[in-house]
Amino acid sequence: MKRGRLTKEEQIRRIKLLLIFIYTFRYATRKQLEMFIQVVMNLSFTRWLIDYSFSEGFISAYYEPLFKTKIYYLTYKGKEMICDQAMVEHYYFEKSHAGLNTFIHHNNMIETFMFLKSHLDIKEWVCEWDIRRGKSSGEKIPDGLIILKDGMNVALEVETRYKKLGILRNFVKRYRYDIEKISRYHCVLVVASSRFNYDGLRMRMYNLAPEFCSKAFILADLGMLELGMCFYQGKLIHLEEAIGLLKMGGQSHGQAL
Repeated sequence: MKRGRLTKEEQIRRIKLLLIFIYTFRYATRKQLEMFIQVVMNLSFTRWLIDYSFSEGFISAYYEPLFKTKIYYLTYKGKEMICDQAMVEHYYFEKSHAGLNTFIHHNNMIETFMFLKSHLDIKEWVCEWDIRRGKSSGEKIPDGLIILKDGMNVALEVETRYKKLGILRNFVKRYRYDIEKISRYHCVLVVASSRFNYDGLRMRMYNLAPEFCSKAFILADLGMLELGMCFYQGKLIHLEEAIGLLKMGGQSHGQAL
């Protein structure tokens, strides 16, 4: 944090940024809050902002013994502080949101968020539970929606488990409808939690629908994403390059695998 006394306006701005981050992902661990403050807000000292937000009643926390960590979430006062956020009145937190499987997926989502913030010019990040409101049960809801500053809509899927072939076939079919029929998204970014999962997804998706998957799906695992790399159009290229190819209609170049 910079030396010198903060203005009231700057103090409020920083608190709001932290609260919006928690709102977006429903909850966060202290380590994740510290990472957000350092990486996204570009502040060196993290303790004051978290502790002040807690002491002022904007956030609350409980200790989760299963993961041996504190879980921070918004209070009613915190929701009021960011009342200009769409759908914030529907925000709520329950301890079941931090169950074993959801906690692992949640952590991968936040890792993905941090990595993408470093490589893409993101205008807005919309979370799954926000997208789901008002949608029918049959609609394909992504894990998140990334809106880039150039107007591109990128559906995000973070995969922590192996998908059976039938489920994967339906996955591709639904996104084909969303992209080709109703133009809901420009593409889908699929992030696998491991290289093993990534290799399986890449091989099976390209076998199911090679032409469509080549132009509509950007694939990566967390290690690749940290470096800003991805698999697109059958080649390993930089994420920014893949987005550029989408804008130009998908001219192919890069390093073949």
